[in-house]
Amino acid sequence: MEQSNFPENKPKRKWLYILLFVAVGLLVFLFFQEKKIKKQQAIKMQFIEEKNALRDDLDDLIDEHDNLLEQYGDLNTQLGERDSTIRSQISEIRSLIRTKEDLKIAKVKMEILKTISKKYLADIDSLYTINVQLHNENDSVIKVNKNINWKNYKLNKENQELIDKVNKGSVLEVGDILVETLKYRNSGKEVETSSASKVITIRITFNIKQNPIAEKGAKDIYVRFLNPDGNILLNTNRKQIFNTELGEKKYSVLKQLQYENKLLPISIDFKRRNPLKEGDYLAEVFIDELLLGTKIFHLK
Repeated sequence: MEQSNFPENKPKRKWLYILLFVAVGLLVFLFFQEKKIKKQQAIKMQFIEEKNALRDDLDDLIDEHDNLLEQYGDLNTQLGERDSTIRSQISEIRSLIRTKEDLKIAKVKMEILKTISKKYLADIDSLYTINVQLHNENDSVIKVNKNINWKNYKLNKENQELIDKVNKGSVLEVGDILVETLKYRNSGKEVETSSASKVITIRITFNIKQNPIAEKGAKDIYVRFLNPDGNILLNTNRKQIFNTELGEKKYSVLKQLQYENKLLPISIDFKRRNPLKEGDYLAEVFIDELLLGTKIFHLK
């Protein structure tokens, strides 16, 4: 019976070996398949990491340029063409990050872009340094100009003060003014009186002082006598008007003379035409257009 069972077990072993072989083969296949999947996953993860790293580099580059723009302001516009090129390259690199092959190209372009960016940053720094120097030089020029303007202002002011002093010094001056109110006796002798009804002549006397820097030549002396009502005394129907610093004025009497820079005594008589009234009178002395003296006198 043992000999008869042996041939029957032989096919069973054959199938056992086949199943064992298939199982081993399946295990080997699964092993290598798992290894392949892990490798692919590792490659995929590496691609993702490299892609993310490249994107981070691009973001850092953009931030760097934005900071430059904010920091240097209008200075950055002087390299606007270079900045546009960099931003265009950044956009192109972003569009390349799709496949592994494209990533290799993107990496190469990124290295080139970094070189361009470094040169761009160096140019910005250089340009900023130049602008700072120009600004400092401009400030120096402004300070020099301000100093020159200040000196010119002081010089002009000193010159004007000197001119004013000369002009002021060249103005004629009169000494004490004396006013006499006179009447005449039958003999023709002049007698001083303070009675308004008796006054015939008003005489005003003064000295024009010596002034070596005053202009020599003809001088017009205008005398104005104002009555208590403020009306000017006139002894003619002629229009007696002259120009002053304050405009046109009437005068009572005019005397013309030659001034030679020496002390010059002056005496001017005014013959009244109408009777005078009681009260305070004012005498004003003008030489040419300038009022040089006044005197108040009283009649009763």
